[in-house]
Amino acid sequence: MNKQLMTNLVNTLTKYKDGTGEHDRAIFETFLYGVFDENNRRYTVVQHLPLLAEVLAERKRVDLVDDITFANHNAAYELDTHLRELHNERI
Repeated sequence: MNKQLMTNLVNTLTKYKDGTGEHDRAIFETFLYGVFDENNRRYTVVQHLPLLAEVLAERKRVDLVDDITFANHNAAYELDTHLRELHNERI
């Protein structure tokens, strides 16, 4: 997965998470659970977590990790690790 696709993913998650309607929340949760489903290898981002961490940090949306925890706690834990590494590199 390239960086532009990952940025699009984060933008889509952000759009629907920040939406105000029930419909937005439903789309957000469906999309979130879909892309973090480890059984869905065609669409999952689990194998690209370092890139996702980079994009989340750049877009200042690390808050999405809390939501990712519900969809895939292992991925969220690994994302946290990558985000800490990125933070330490920038210091």
